[in-house]
Amino acid sequence: MSSGDKYFFNKLVQFKVQILWGIVLILTVYFCYFVINKADIPSHGFASYYTASKLLGEGEDVSRFYDNDWFSSKVQEELPEIYEIYHVNFPTTTILLLPLSAFNYSTARIIWTIFNIIILTITVGFLLKKFKFQGVWIPLILILVLLFQPLYANFSFGQAYVFIFSLLVLAWHAYKTDRIGLLGFAIGLIFILKSTSFIFFILLLIQKRWKSFLYALITVLIISLASLPWIGIDSWYTYSEKFVSYISHPSLSVTAYQTIHSFFNHLTTFNQQWNPEPIFNLPKLGKILSTLSILTILVYSSIKVYKLKKTDLAFGLFVVAGLIVSPASLDYHYTIILFSIFVLLKWSLNNAAAFTWVVLIVSVLMIAAYIPYTSVKVKGGWLSLFAYPKLYGAIGLWSIFLFASGKHHAAKEQNISESNLLIEEKK
Repeated sequence: MSSGDKYFFNKLVQFKVQILWGIVLILTVYFCYFVINKADIPSHGFASYYTASKLLGEGEDVSRFYDNDWFSSKVQEELPEIYEIYHVNFPTTTILLLPLSAFNYSTARIIWTIFNIIILTITVGFLLKKFKFQGVWIPLILILVLLFQPLYANFSFGQAYVFIFSLLVLAWHAYKTDRIGLLGFAIGLIFILKSTSFIFFILLLIQKRWKSFLYALITVLIISLASLPWIGIDSWYTYSEKFVSYISHPSLSVTAYQTIHSFFNHLTTFNQQWNPEPIFNLPKLGKILSTLSILTILVYSSIKVYKLKKTDLAFGLFVVAGLIVSPASLDYHYTIILFSIFVLLKWSLNNAAAFTWVVLIVSVLMIAAYIPYTSVKVKGGWLSLFAYPKLYGAIGLWSIFLFASGKHHAAKEQNISESNLLIEEKK
């Protein structure tokens, strides 16, 4: 290296923080441009929420929302170019955008976008403060957030997972600070709106947080009963039937779903429309492998959080596990995994070896980067093994959580042993 090159390199190192903040500024401008541009374009996702809330306000029968043809026709009355269905959202998801249903679609979408930008900014700032990141790590983490593909997908489709992410962070804060009622309320609210927090009911039970579990159930019950005069009991029956058929539907085998369920079904189950090129056509084997894998993840996760008690690792572990075992985790669902990444980054700064850092960085990149895993080039045969980057990244993070949990428990046991030894010596 020449003296001129050395001088330039030393200057880069000297001003690395300023350079990183410059990158943050550039990415912030791009992110805002992207979000503002998308806010003016009709899209799936938001079209479903908005139409459902608007129809609820107009007194329509919510049980009809699960009739795909009927609901899509209602969407197209407002947005002729969009075909959208209600999927298997809870009947209570209809209240999500009820305050915005009085506005036209464009205005509602702009308000929703602004709201999500504000709560994302507040939530990320809150996490940076609570985890006490300093120096170069603050701009590095902001760069990660501003490049995080699931976040872009969330804003592209006007989805709800920035809001859910913020509610999860609120739940974590309550979990850490022993705010029993707030924890139960946050978990219950997330569940009744989008069912994303279903796995945290298991966490509350395993860690014997009976009161928070009860508060979560009461929250679900109150919202369900309070909305019943408008939503109706028939909608819940219709939803139940739709959900049962949905979780076994062959469409879940497409690579857009980055889950264990999709992975094994895509590799082993032939379907002319949804999966014409599996590696093997052994659907029973796929179901067995999927079920065993999901049970393994749930059992190992449960064992770890039982030992961990009240730690960031326990909460972050269950965020990741919930995405992996869910039958329908799309890219924008992965917005919530940002919390788990924050947890592991903080833990790694104090505990991780080089190999752990490599696994963490690779896993985060597989989730955060734009990878065309839905391309036809990787959807058939053995190439489809390359079509699940976000799932692999999530499993990588889950593995680090298990390792970190083991180290945390071992350190805790050692501290207890040393304390007991000191007590004996004093005696």
